[in-house]
Amino acid sequence: MNNYKIGEFIAKKRKELGLKQKDLAEKLFVTDKTISRWENGNYMPDLTILVTLADILNTSVYELLTGEETKEIKKENIETEVRFLYSLSEEDKILKYLKAYPQLTYKGCFKEKTIQYNHPMKEYDYYKKEVDARFRVRTTVNNEIKKCMITYKRRNENFLNEEINTEEEVEVSINYNEVDNLIYLLENVIHMNLVESYERKRHVFSNEDIEVVVDIYPFMIAIEVENKSIEKDPKTVILYYLNLLGFDLNDSYRLSWDDKYEELCNSQNIKQYNIVDNTKEMPVFLNHEFNLKN
Repeated sequence: MNNYKIGEFIAKKRKELGLKQKDLAEKLFVTDKTISRWENGNYMPDLTILVTLADILNTSVYELLTGEETKEIKKENIETEVRFLYSLSEEDKILKYLKAYPQLTYKGCFKEKTIQYNHPMKEYDYYKKEVDARFRVRTTVNNEIKKCMITYKRRNENFLNEEINTEEEVEVSINYNEVDNLIYLLENVIHMNLVESYERKRHVFSNEDIEVVVDIYPFMIAIEVENKSIEKDPKTVILYYLNLLGFDLNDSYRLSWDDKYEELCNSQNIKQYNIVDNTKEMPVFLNHEFNLKN
């Protein structure tokens, strides 16, 4: 998110309405000096004032945060998130950084195992280009929580052309004690095809608007920033918190962990496994340091 671009956009919309900085300041109950700082790109308007500012300027909050006119925004995205990748050596630095933000609450560390299946009938192949979906069973465990989710996720047709990931997602929670029975039914009764499984450690930070997770894979770290707000525009929430935390949207990774795993295995001439865990030889994701500053 470019503060200077946003500032220029605010100034442009203000001038289109024939408003002086002082006029806009009076409508927002701030000083004209504050407006000047926004328009110069030195400061960002607070999230609590963005809705009112957008309304006065006859624009949307999303357009304010991107600094440009856009087409109508979809409001019914099931999952909206961005992802950033780093080397394994950066775990302590990342956790220290996120824990320093009072806007986020640390929820703890969890061990997750995910098994991904494909439909046994070719005409319903989840992985074919026309569908591009995943069916998975995920268990999440720590000293206090044990849970299992069945999830169907499907990428949007033009997901690579979107600056923020949006995916169809349907989830069902089941009793953790029934996981073995579920796996038996999927594999031996329905005859679902096991495609791959992977294990990771997940650190979770959240508030009422956002969830930030730090996923520790056997070969890299992925930080995901996901909208959790029901009422606010999901893309607006994502952009606001990326700016607050200092992430650059241009540095995000658009694909999934398995895409990066395949890429690294091929480039480093390492055998690719469909069961990914710490017992296997893994590729190395080097020289991707976490250098954000509070």
